[in-house]
Amino acid sequence: MTTGEQVGKVATATVQALAGTPAVLALVIFNLLFMGVVTYVQYSNGERWEKIFELVLKQCGGDK
Repeated sequence: MTTGEQVGKVATATVQALAGTPAVLALVIFNLLFMGVVTYVQYSNGERWEKIFELVLKQCGGDK
């Protein structure tokens, strides 16, 4: 049995198990979406702080 076949069987079994319990499937989907939103917010926040830091350095004479 190849690795691809094993992965396919595990994926099929996982989908069948989640289809039998819709509450767990909903939680998995919610968690994936939540992690995506948190990642996006943190990325945006990092860019904002980088811009603020650059402005502070420019105003304090850090570009000499």
